Amino acid sequence: MAGEIFSRGDRAHFLAMMRRQTNSAVHRRMNVLLLLDDGWAVGRICEALFIDEGTVREHRALYETHGRTGVERLAYQGGSGPLRRDQIVALEVFVDEKVPQTAREVCAFVARRFGVHYGPNALSKLLKRLGFVFKKPKSVPAKADAAVQRRFVEDILKPLMEAAGPAAPLYFVDATHPSYTGRPAHGWIRRGRTVELKSNHGRSRININGALLWPDRTVVHRQEELITSAAMIRLYDDLQTRHPHARRISVVVDNARYNRSRELRAWLEKPGCRIVPVYLPSYAPNLNLIERFWHFMKRKVLFNSAYAKFALFEQAFHDFFRRLDHHAAELRSILTDRFHYIGLSEHGISAA
Repeated sequence: MAGEIFSRGDRAHFLAMMRRQTNSAVHRRMNVLLLLDDGWAVGRICEALFIDEGTVREHRALYETHGRTGVERLAYQGGSGPLRRDQIVALEVFVDEKVPQTAREVCAFVARRFGVHYGPNALSKLLKRLGFVFKKPKSVPAKADAAVQRRFVEDILKPLMEAAGPAAPLYFVDATHPSYTGRPAHGWIRRGRTVELKSNHGRSRININGALLWPDRTVVHRQEELITSAAMIRLYDDLQTRHPHARRISVVVDNARYNRSRELRAWLEKPGCRIVPVYLPSYAPNLNLIERFWHFMKRKVLFNSAYAKFALFEQAFHDFFRRLDHHAAELRSILTDRFHYIGLSEHGISAA
């Protein structure tokens, strides 16, 4: 039954406008109001149009307050916004420095500083227009030194990478320790649905020691009970077996205790040993290419996945390595000689 909220003239006007090419936001308003005029309950409209009850009430209030003109006009069209340019600059500085967790925090700042009142939704749209996105900061070592990293790459790492080949193999070496538990990650989920990822205690894990060959991007790996000096020696023996004719095999490693132990140093000094360690600067996991590989592996095997038994969890990693050729194109795009230097103060969050 029509006639719940419209006069006959307004109903005819909106029906005619619905058949024209109007702005989608205006079109949705008219659709809501016509359904209300037909006597539809608010809940039924929400289900049909996938909107909330507050939106329905807002559209009705807009019509009752401002009539046809209010429904057809978008408040943000043709205006420059309530903040001046200097205030926008101050807002950008605040967001850059503080990394606020909610739009409401930014609303409070704008109201306190400029006496201008935004709603969270409008403020979120403003932040997007200014080039901000909602994401997490990246956790990095607190003592990283960008200048030291840059010198290491330019003076040592890049020359090694340029000279790498069958006669001078270069490996990036490190271990990883995936825990037996679900790891939630961002993904596409139907609106209104909650997806539960079953987790375990996380105390069980596997230890994988690996070496990534540059520029081939092939990986040598071993599963170990623990990563120790003896485990490193077993991995290095594997590398020497793979390159019987190479006179020197360079391995880029971090400064973990087992990489500098007395036992390992004695093994490296033995006659005929061809492994030459190249130690990364302290707090520089970003310069070890195999770290990118480990992250890729966890994304493929762990993220948004749950395994009912530890044996299935372990088998998933075996399957990943067995089918590694399937990921060749993706790995080639992320395992490159372009490095990011962490520790630049202008990229970080100031200490409180």
